[in-house]
Amino acid sequence: MRVLHVLPSLKQSYGGPIRAVLDLSSRAQAYGLQSEVLGCGAVSMPDNPLGSDLLHSVPLGFPSGYCYSPQLRPWLRANLHRFDGVVIHGMWLYPGWATAQECAYAEVPYACFPHGMLERWAVFGQGIWKALKKTAYWQLRERNIVGGARCIFFTTRREQDLARLTFGLSSVQAILAPYGVDSAPVPTSEPANSEFVQPEGRKVILFLGRLHPKKNADMLIEAWTKAQLPSDWHLVIAGSGELDYANRLKQMVERNGNSGNVHFLGFVAGRDKTYLFQRAEWFVLPSFQENFGLTVLEAITNGCPVAISDQVFISEALHEKSEVIPLKVEAWVDFMRNRMTDDAWRQETVRLDRELLVPKMAIEHIAKSWADTLTQVFSTEPSRLQEALTPTLLRAND
Repeated sequence: MRVLHVLPSLKQSYGGPIRAVLDLSSRAQAYGLQSEVLGCGAVSMPDNPLGSDLLHSVPLGFPSGYCYSPQLRPWLRANLHRFDGVVIHGMWLYPGWATAQECAYAEVPYACFPHGMLERWAVFGQGIWKALKKTAYWQLRERNIVGGARCIFFTTRREQDLARLTFGLSSVQAILAPYGVDSAPVPTSEPANSEFVQPEGRKVILFLGRLHPKKNADMLIEAWTKAQLPSDWHLVIAGSGELDYANRLKQMVERNGNSGNVHFLGFVAGRDKTYLFQRAEWFVLPSFQENFGLTVLEAITNGCPVAISDQVFISEALHEKSEVIPLKVEAWVDFMRNRMTDDAWRQETVRLDRELLVPKMAIEHIAKSWADTLTQVFSTEPSRLQEALTPTLLRAND
């Protein structure tokens, strides 16, 4: 079975989907699933496990924000015949529309993987202008893309249920996709980039992710300021993203007068990311919305306890004692002052989460379910798809 994954970007800084696609595709080769990845613009994957010959990029045109590329359709027309199926990752951008149309012309089945972009917050929670644009785009294009898909993938049951409330997906086959990370990261005592070294004696609270308003780093900084922690505690913010938002966060830190204890590192990957996870006392993610939360799982597998908002959907898979915190500044301040500094609680939290999640979500186990699921999706008649997939989904989600 040969599958093409189409993503808007091949930059690892773009977010979790490209990381998961590459890791799962690499591991699934052992189970007969051969995958290639196509995206727009420059390739920036510092730790690509799949191989550069299986990554294909087409240059961006105008408007680049829409990920438009005049060479995307020609590439698809020349190559789609090599694949048994296509997975379209993400929504609201040109690659999805172009790929769906070219698949229809070539009679190659495709599946959609929205990665949280079909939830109500993603559509309606970012201001009236974005809500109007996405509603119009749904009516004009996106509903036709989804309607023509063999199925639509979700990473959690909660994401699936909420997505159905946004525009209605009653006629589309919904499937929970297996998802996971490497459960045995290499111990790392120092980063590849010496600028990321955290001095001995510093207690690190790590925020690692794309700098975007949905990640809610501004509330995190507000809570950090109000908590008034001892001077040996430092908040490290690792990630890149929207320039205006990043500058707003830095200005907020300056105004609050705690720039000596808040550090912006920019984008990190590979050994640098592993080092930060293993060096940190806690990983924090106070997002407004996360359809899964891959970095949460990465932190736990690296032995780093996590404190996340109740809108990060992987929270439902964590232990009942885990630090799942409401989206209220006071609740985060309370965590920072009263539980974050308790080393015994820190060790107990990560132990409970590791014991619960790693056996279920380690990529060593998930990769076969991923291969089985995609093979069934693209080799089974649509009317028999759910019946054929039931054993695979039970293995992946038990």
